[in-house]
Amino acid sequence: MRVYVKLCGLCRPSDITAANEAAPDAVGFVFWPRSVRFVRPEDVAQWVGDLRPDLERVGVFVNASADEIRRAVATAGLTIVQLHGNESSTFAAALGVRVWKAFPVATASPEEAADWPVEAIVLDNGTTDQPGGTGRAADWARAAAFARAFAGRMVLAGGLTPDNVAEAVRAVSPWGVDASSGVESEPGRKDPARMKEFVQRCRAI
Repeated sequence: MRVYVKLCGLCRPSDITAANEAAPDAVGFVFWPRSVRFVRPEDVAQWVGDLRPDLERVGVFVNASADEIRRAVATAGLTIVQLHGNESSTFAAALGVRVWKAFPVATASPEEAADWPVEAIVLDNGTTDQPGGTGRAADWARAAAFARAFAGRMVLAGGLTPDNVAEAVRAVSPWGVDASSGVESEPGRKDPARMKEFVQRCRAI
């Protein structure tokens, strides 16, 4: 199977260049001010003109207002919104855009996820204080059980690196994978070589 690949947390123009060369399916930008990878929609708007047109542009939000999300979508040219907070399914449906919803792998249930009107569910190892990008590997056994019971698209996130992504995909069988800290040289600074290697390892599965 071909695994959908997202590289998240791009925060500078050089990350765009690296993403173009790595050629994932999607790139992500974090619009949560408390994140080390925080960017403004205005910044992203200046970068996406140089981004390969075949790459989806995902905006990550944590308990942002609908107006804030819609403005970011319009300004930054986002194609998908990823909700990482305590948003409701009603809120997601009312946005009028393509939506992914993130759930913590430790507590996510396929039954709850099935009620969400979204394109994909993201299973991450987030916490209340840090909804994502923790760098800690998710519980693959729990994620695999979720994937077996969930009929929709599931994206595995949490501590994925070029070294472990193939093993993770074999263990969990997700529709997609999402890497952020695992393709960095330090928090918030993407490593072009690791980005490229991550995608190559996924394509070789």
